[in-house]
Amino acid sequence: MSCVSYLKSGLSALSMLAAVSLPLLLGACQSGAPAQGGLPGLLDRIAPGAPQRVAPQPAQPGQANIPPATTPQLPRPAAPSLAIETQPLPGPMLTPPGGTDMIRIAFLAPLSGPNAGLGRALLDAAQLALFDLADDRLALLPRDTEGQPEKAAAAAQQALAEGAQIIIGPLFANEAAVVGPLARERGVKVLSFSTDRSVAGNGVYLLGFTPDQQIERVMTFARTKGVTRYALLAPDSAYGNAVAQAAELAAQQAGGRLLRQDRYPSDTGDLTPVVRRFANALRTLPPRGPEEPPVEGVDPNLPRPVDAVLLPEGGARLRALAPLLPYFDIDPRAVRFLGTGLWEDAGLGSEPALQGGWYAAPAPEGFAEFSRRFEQSFGRRPVRLASLAYDTTALVGILARRGDFSDAALTNPDGFAGYDGIFRFLPNGLVQRGLAVLEVQRRGSRVIDPAPASFQQPLN
Repeated sequence: MSCVSYLKSGLSALSMLAAVSLPLLLGACQSGAPAQGGLPGLLDRIAPGAPQRVAPQPAQPGQANIPPATTPQLPRPAAPSLAIETQPLPGPMLTPPGGTDMIRIAFLAPLSGPNAGLGRALLDAAQLALFDLADDRLALLPRDTEGQPEKAAAAAQQALAEGAQIIIGPLFANEAAVVGPLARERGVKVLSFSTDRSVAGNGVYLLGFTPDQQIERVMTFARTKGVTRYALLAPDSAYGNAVAQAAELAAQQAGGRLLRQDRYPSDTGDLTPVVRRFANALRTLPPRGPEEPPVEGVDPNLPRPVDAVLLPEGGARLRALAPLLPYFDIDPRAVRFLGTGLWEDAGLGSEPALQGGWYAAPAPEGFAEFSRRFEQSFGRRPVRLASLAYDTTALVGILARRGDFSDAALTNPDGFAGYDGIFRFLPNGLVQRGLAVLEVQRRGSRVIDPAPASFQQPLN
């Protein structure tokens, strides 16, 4: 069993941003035993400005580079949970321009404009991570992209001129497309929140939850339950296209068949004609053959045109779509409904048609713990992407302690473990995550197939 140091360091403990194997981070592996010791105090630094021992403060609208005001220390529990604490790392440290040992981390996010709320939540999570890491050599350089490519380019140029050695962000693919070449000229890596595969590679690494891995995970699990015949009902959008491609591949790899794909305009108001056409098309499919395996958890006496229907929608659209399926005789007692991470919605079980549906997502307990800590620190609940900002900033902080932001360090095959579970970057710039499979129930979702704890376990 490989040694993995958990970087997920919360107020609950140094338990989170896990990463790279201990040989890489610590220079030794203690036969699987937790490393002793820990990081010394709590420190948050927003550069420029003198270091201050403070609790992280919420980012303010339109202010991208503000030293936080001093507030009382956040409470710390008596003992860590889920923690393998790291110890100070040997080896040379990065030395930015100016002859100091300060390690400058650019953080590009929309801190003003229509996406300012999201950007500020990401920045708050990054501050919380640095607060937990408690290393006064780490300087965060927040810069406002306003969610626009030209502003993102200017923000990146400013941060690079100030000696940024790595860039976290930006949020959108069109921003990452312009920031990547600028960073590459300086030999600086970019860790973007985008999920658009087209901007990955050449020093740009994607952080977002990609639909292809979610589809592969849930379909592979469904195959173990006898599901072999799939249909897809998806919006005609970039997201729908990504899901369709992933479903075709996943069905083939799992020994199944994607028998029907129907698309609809993503701005369609009335979904009734869409579902009617889809249901009529499914009735024309050949019946399930006697040689095909039985499907667990469904009523074999009910008509079943396919074993499962993929529904890559979320929120109000999914709630409008789901009840139309049984209305047109696609019965959830006989056909399993499958979704993506868009189904990660605590209130989804209020729709009876979706109860019993499956989707793949990070194990929920990690984000629940992060959410509690974030709300305790900032007085509001975090957006779903905020945990990515925490994990990434903590990862960067740990790699900075080793003085290594190279491709080899980022793509370490042992990977990292954060609030959203294990993850690792691939040489092509994509991220690979260990996901759980969850089932929608009336009062929430429950894990029915746990996420892997390491990359030595199968991901599916």
